[in-house]
Amino acid sequence: MGAAALTSKRPFSGLRPVNLRTDLGGIAELLELCFGATMDEAGRAAIREYRMVSQSGSLSLLFHGLDRLLGGVEQGFVWIEEGRLVGNVSVSPANYPRSMGVGYIIANVSVHPDFRRHGLAHSMMLASLDLIRQKGGDFAVLQVEADNDVARRLYLRLGFREQREFVRWHRTSHIRAPQRLPEMPYITLRQANEWRSEYELAQRVRPNERGGIGWLRPTHPDLFRPSLLRTLATWTSGRSEEHWIIRDETNRRIVASMRATMSFGGTDKLELLVDPGEQGRLEEPLINYALRRLEGNRRPVTMEHPADDAAATDVLRRYSFEARNRLIHMRYDV
Repeated sequence: MGAAALTSKRPFSGLRPVNLRTDLGGIAELLELCFGATMDEAGRAAIREYRMVSQSGSLSLLFHGLDRLLGGVEQGFVWIEEGRLVGNVSVSPANYPRSMGVGYIIANVSVHPDFRRHGLAHSMMLASLDLIRQKGGDFAVLQVEADNDVARRLYLRLGFREQREFVRWHRTSHIRAPQRLPEMPYITLRQANEWRSEYELAQRVRPNERGGIGWLRPTHPDLFRPSLLRTLATWTSGRSEEHWIIRDETNRRIVASMRATMSFGGTDKLELLVDPGEQGRLEEPLINYALRRLEGNRRPVTMEHPADDAAATDVLRRYSFEARNRLIHMRYDV
């Protein structure tokens, strides 16, 4: 009787679903410990908000968009050791076009350093994949640091496949725009009726089996086709978007493009596509053009680009871009 009473008072240890009302503060501490060195400003801001929500006991901020900053914490699992939160995996829906199936994002895979190499991450990942199956998911996607060999091997053993390695480039706002190149191809804005040509270019350069355009940006017509709904969504979020293109000699086909997404109070994001037959020739003109066009914004410029594109990598380095993260995109088909 006495032994049973003592056993019942022992703090819980093991795997369980996340409970935001009790776990949010512990998740914030764990994420900062595991990812603080590489976390961007959006991540750090989310950590601060997580702590504030946890301390106030209110979840209102979480359900007004905070959750999207770190990839979702409303679903997933935590690992508890004698009442202490030492592991976390988050699961959230991936906003992919319906025609591509039902996808989920696995993020924030983290284990406290004192409890690593004990199978915690493996158990949490298995539980997460089971959850995705139960929800009728068709696939799961995640990102892993390119130099994190331990995590990469775990995901491969679980059945994930590597799609492509991407680099996140950053150029600070105080660097002046470059001088115009002596010789420049004709660069102009893409016309609305040319969206199919740019989409076909993306299919050649960024096929979905190799990660698509980038993280959570599959190569799909909806990303290129003009629409009133998308224009309104962009405008109401304080962003604007332009597509600068280079056509081939027949003036009928787009052989290179630069999508620029300008965000008031944030960063300007670039997205470069160059036809395989033009690689090594058109990257610098488009990057040069974009930086000169964006100079008046006085904002940092970022780009997510495939690590295997040597020509673009060389230009980005010469134009004072800094490689911030090298991430491998992985996919699991249910």
